[in-house]
Amino acid sequence: MLSHNPSVASEPSKKSDAPAGAPNIVRFPAAQKSASGLNKTAPRPAGSEEPLSTGALIGIGIFLVLLVLSGVWLMNTLRDMGKMQDCAMQGRRNCAQIETPPRDR
Repeated sequence: MLSHNPSVASEPSKKSDAPAGAPNIVRFPAAQKSASGLNKTAPRPAGSEEPLSTGALIGIGIFLVLLVLSGVWLMNTLRDMGKMQDCAMQGRRNCAQIETPPRDR
């Protein structure tokens, strides 16, 4: 049963401006609203952003501390490896440090 409401876009008896033989493309009402600009949301003011929660700030702080600590560890490791390579390139044989336990007397 067809509706007699002229605003319904899916009604097959509605005349289109397309030439004869062209496919009849019917848009759904939701697509028509978004295409015509009626479905736009109002822009938010710049000062209306919500601040970060305490948990999020703590998480960010922990992440940054871990990032700094891992950077320090990486720099120390690279420095030690560079010293070992410099020693080996000089032709030395005793480049590796030998750790001995302290003597208790």
